[in-house]
Amino acid sequence: MENEEKKEEIASKTPMNEVPAATRNIKIEALLTAAAIAIGVVVAVIVGLLVPTNSAETFEIAYGGGAPLIREKGTLILSLINGFAVNIAALIALYFVRPSGIKPILGDKCRNLILLIILSLFGVLAFVVMGILVPITSIPQAVIQGAIAVIVGVYDLFIYKLYMENRTFSNNLFWEIFRFGIVGLVAAVFDFLTVFAFRFGVFGSGTEWYVTLISTTCGFIVGVTINYLMSTYMVYKASKSNLAKTAKGVVFFVVLSAIGLGIGIGLEYLLYDLFYLTLGIAIFIYPVVFVLRTLVVMVYNYLSRKLLIYK
Repeated sequence: MENEEKKEEIASKTPMNEVPAATRNIKIEALLTAAAIAIGVVVAVIVGLLVPTNSAETFEIAYGGGAPLIREKGTLILSLINGFAVNIAALIALYFVRPSGIKPILGDKCRNLILLIILSLFGVLAFVVMGILVPITSIPQAVIQGAIAVIVGVYDLFIYKLYMENRTFSNNLFWEIFRFGIVGLVAAVFDFLTVFAFRFGVFGSGTEWYVTLISTTCGFIVGVTINYLMSTYMVYKASKSNLAKTAKGVVFFVVLSAIGLGIGIGLEYLLYDLFYLTLGIAIFIYPVVFVLRTLVVMVYNYLSRKLLIYK
């Protein structure tokens, strides 16, 4: 016990820009981690049992020329409540259980904690999206919500380690890829919000060709700006090149991002407009196409930037 306290004390004195070493055995860490995530899952199952979701009211999610998704309003509310419940329960459990034995690093003025809370909101968003994408079935909502809670609980574990254990400074490939995924998520959300604000706010749902052009362009500019700043100062810690911080590097980044945008548009046209709308291949409904397009573009963005800019 005394040795554990000494190890934790040493870990807590690790400089703010370094990654502290775990003070617990990997098996113990895995067991405590599973227990912390399980707390979040149990909370989700309990909420799923207590919150009524058998309302006959439904809503539609339209996504283009295909048939809209029809979902129960109760499921949407349940997913939102559960998203917050799982995140709060799992993160609190991780904070106090400390599976790795590392004392949480809050950062100057609790900067790390604030960023952790902000990223946890994306976990809530993911919970809601997964909750409403699951078809209406005979499977109890408590089971469905519990399964989603496991996925979100793992996400909570990663963002906890990212900020409470200083993995933002780790050059490990896994953490670099994970940081890249987080950056892509944040940039995509701001891209979407910008497009939405211009299309429905500035132009009042106009259908003219220039509405799409201006809205998409503004969203692309905002998304690329956020992506560039976060990629340069957060993701590619192992980069030995300063190219990204030069004017040439910025232009290169934008060009590569534009190519990625083109790949995404091409895939969407091929899979959704051609395969689904024209040829009637049922598997390529828009949610499936969106996921496939996002994954392909994400892999392209990571590799192109890693190989050509952040060497």
